[in-house]
Amino acid sequence: MANLIALPLLVILSVFQTAIVNRLPLLHGTADLILLTLAAWSLHERVTSVWFWVLLGGVLVSYASATPFFAPLIGYVVMTVIARLLRRRVWQTPILAMILITFLGTFIQHGLYMGALFIRGVTFNWRESLNLITLPSLLLNILLAIPVYAVISTLAEWVYPGELEI
Repeated sequence: MANLIALPLLVILSVFQTAIVNRLPLLHGTADLILLTLAAWSLHERVTSVWFWVLLGGVLVSYASATPFFAPLIGYVVMTVIARLLRRRVWQTPILAMILITFLGTFIQHGLYMGALFIRGVTFNWRESLNLITLPSLLLNILLAIPVYAVISTLAEWVYPGELEI
């Protein structure tokens, strides 16, 4: 059931991110809805289909962006591994874990993007990239982290219902 929901949800989020969210930058940074969705999905304790979601999200973002194919996929995989480890350690405070994963995921993703550009020989100012792209993106991602977590957590509860208490 979760895999059937993943395809339309991630495609809709990818289109929404490409068509609308990327047109509303803060300085030059934009929010990453796929990263936030995958982080929230990874932090839910009953979710078992997280790796399908990560691969699908990574492929969709790789296809829609101009970055090398591997960069978004590797970033999402690393972020998901950290989220799954955090879920075991900080399970009592999932909102704190979501904010921490958003923080780490944004830096991992942007670090991979800048590294891929550097390997391709693109010249850019690292400090300007951090100040004008990464930090504004981080702020937008953190502002959206809690609402996205609430929506994805509700979806996860619907897909993976808990045992009924009588």
